[in-house]
Order: sequence, then structure tokens, then C-alpha cells
Amino acid sequence: MKCMTVGLVLIVMLLGPVAAAVASGTPFDFQDFAGSGFTPEPAAGQLDSDSWRVSGLSDGNGTFGGTHATGDFARGTSGGSVSTGGVYAFDTGAGNRVLGVQSTDADFTPGELTLRVHNSTGAVVSEVHVSYTIWYRNDQGRATALKLSHSGDDVAYAALPEVDFTSPETAEAVPVWTSVTRSVTIGGLALADGAALYLKWSGTDASSAGSRDEIGIDDVAVRVGGPNAVRVHSLRASPAGSPLLAGVLAVATVGAAAVWRRVRLS
Repeated sequence: MKCMTVGLVLIVMLLGPVAAAVASGTPFDFQDFAGSGFTPEPAAGQLDSDSWRVSGLSDGNGTFGGTHATGDFARGTSGGSVSTGGVYAFDTGAGNRVLGVQSTDADFTPGELTLRVHNSTGAVVSEVHVSYTIWYRNDQGRATALKLSHSGDDVAYAALPEVDFTSPETAEAVPVWTSVTRSVTIGGLALADGAALYLKWSGTDASSAGSRDEIGIDDVAVRVGGPNAVRVHSLRASPAGSPLLAGVLAVATVGAAAVWRRVRLS
């Protein structure tokens, strides 16, 4: 297997329980998420609360490392056309699932999906590249905004306006799931080995009135370096009960030799 970069690189591929199996191809996704909530030891269909936190729901705010597996945090799977607010595994077609939210007056207006990753590269990280896909189903007449920001302490967040997104205001007569991709390089970091980086997707009403569109994120990847720093490899989901690798693969290239080692993601 060839590495296409020089230096230290990192890929973060995220979903509940993951196994050590590695395959080249698309970024990691939420294919095995079933909208069953968030726990620190996720079963099949759940996401790892050590990595993911949801805030702004009528049932309260999630916490990193907490158990949130009922009510608004666990609305199950759906293809859309839902009216109950909360977190879903939306099927956008052909069996593709995303981490999604249905906003209401009481849920996710505003709200946040926050991802926490740790630098376990053994070195200070100064730059990361983040890419993801936004899915939305424009079945309602109110526009929803989704914005990304980042933080090193989960207190002070810096906005990344270049990846701002707003769903269309006028509802489609025959609504279908539509996707847009976003990517951004975050520079000027001084992320020490072992330190956490927080990525927060904030959702809120943008314009008009009435009910709101379904919206979600997919194909989340975080890499050390810029957009061309590394060839993407993915971790696949494993059955419930298998050993967890709450982590990523780091590739260190020294001369012509590639050294692979596991790193922790929390």
C-alpha cells in the first residue's frame, strides 16, 4: 500500500463501534447508525458519546461520555417526512444513512452537533483539513442554516464562514434528498499531543416561517495537513460486541518507508 504524502498524516473516520479492518475507498460514514442514541460504549445502531454530543433538544443537552439513548436523542431511522423533533438516522436513498436532525420550535433551533477528536500523533498539529457532506430534504417553507466552527477548549469557538450552508426557503413540490459537499483547511493551530479538537455544526432558523427541512451530515473526515495531504482509507463498522477501536490510522512516512500505527479517538 502506497502513501501519497511526506510527513505525518492523520485520518479520522467516525461512527459508533469500529473494527481494526482497513479498506481503501470513500470516507467513513454513518451507514450502520440506526438513530438509537449516544453512549460511551455504543451498541449496534448507536454513536459513541465520547466523540459526539448533541445540544439544543427539548429533552436536554447531551454530554461527552454520557448516555443519551431515548426521546429526542434516539428517533430511529426514517426516509424523511417526519414532524417529531430530534436526532434520526435518515436514509437519503439507496440505503445511505446520515446523522440527521429534524428541527422544531423546541428542538435544534438553535442546536449543535459537536465532534471531539484527540491528537494522538505524538507531535504538535498546526493544520487540519475537514471535509463532509450535507444532506437536506427541502419539504418545508422555512430555510435552515448549518454552520461549522472549531475550538481547542470547547468554550471559545472560531467560525468557519467559508463552509456556511442554508437550505432553500421555497419547498419543493416533490421533495428529494439533495447533497452538497463542504471542505475547509483549519490553520494556525497548536494542538499538542493528547489535546482535543472540537468541531461544532450549529443549526438554526434562517428565514421565513412554518415547519423545517430535515438535514444531516455524512462522510466526515479530519486529516492532518491540507486537502491533498493523504490518500483516504476507511474504517468499517463492526457488529455489536466486537472490540472497539475508537480511533484512526496515522501514517508516518520516513523516507520511502511507511510506518502504520493506531491512534486513539475520543
